[in-house]
Amino acid sequence: MNLRNKIVSIGLLPIIITLIGLHFFHNTEMLGAGLLLSIIMLTYNITRMKDLNFFLLLGTLGIGTCFILRLFWGYKYVPLNTITPTLEFSLMVFAFIYYTAPELYNGMVNKLGIRNCFSYKLETKIIIILSSIHLILLYIIKTLNHDWSPEGRFFMINIIPVSIYIICLILNTIGIHIAAKIDLSRHNIIRIAPICNGKLFLSQRNLTPESLDIPIERSIDGTIEEGKKYALKAVKKITLNNVQPRLILHYNDECSCGTCNDILLFILPLKTEKDIMLDGKFFNFEDIEKNTHLLNPSIKKELEHLKNAASLWKDFYL
Repeated sequence: MNLRNKIVSIGLLPIIITLIGLHFFHNTEMLGAGLLLSIIMLTYNITRMKDLNFFLLLGTLGIGTCFILRLFWGYKYVPLNTITPTLEFSLMVFAFIYYTAPELYNGMVNKLGIRNCFSYKLETKIIIILSSIHLILLYIIKTLNHDWSPEGRFFMINIIPVSIYIICLILNTIGIHIAAKIDLSRHNIIRIAPICNGKLFLSQRNLTPESLDIPIERSIDGTIEEGKKYALKAVKKITLNNVQPRLILHYNDECSCGTCNDILLFILPLKTEKDIMLDGKFFNFEDIEKNTHLLNPSIKKELEHLKNAASLWKDFYL
């Protein structure tokens, strides 16, 4: 296992360090330090490793929310001695958003032009369940005006939140080791290429060079049949007519994070160029082949297959 795989678990460290540090240092300074650490690691993760580690994103959003509340409003929204439960609640809310609406995270990944190779649903489910139980217990104890000992208070407010994220870190690390040994670290990457009249539709996936790519790429867990169903569902949102995507290529590819993926390449044969509702442009293959330096590496592997499919556009459409 290489560093790219380990960084998934390392993404939990800013959260753990911040939760521990809040007990020893001034709250605002510790939140600021934790936020800075999260931002630095997240920036490195995106720019150098071409990945969007959800744990780093979770830490940046959760810690950042508490830092802003404490910095600008003092104790108005975060009363004295409640910073740790408030941070835990903030992290739980963002974990819940990811768990219930993963398309928001996938949309961010797609706009950044990087490939999502990991699923964080198990860890977010653990965070949501354990944090909910813990925060409900704290609320009940406060409502009953329970007179607890200093040791009990320390355990409930400081030890349990840290333990939740340490559990997630351990489970994530173990899961990566198991997946590496039994080769379960495989995901389906759905790629959909619109074609029309022998031309291929390309869009700018990010602001870097070599960013022209087919407009739709999503990572899903499931079988090939489930991938076909997802592709059918996805194209309904971007076309004006009822057009069926066609699977033309199924191949294996190892992405930059070291994970092996099953790539399912679909074409979307359109009657007219106006039938698609996405930002981008149709290119003929002569122009594409003259400007391969502008293409994303992924599409370079698929170009010949797409060219053959586009030449048979009328057969696919009819």
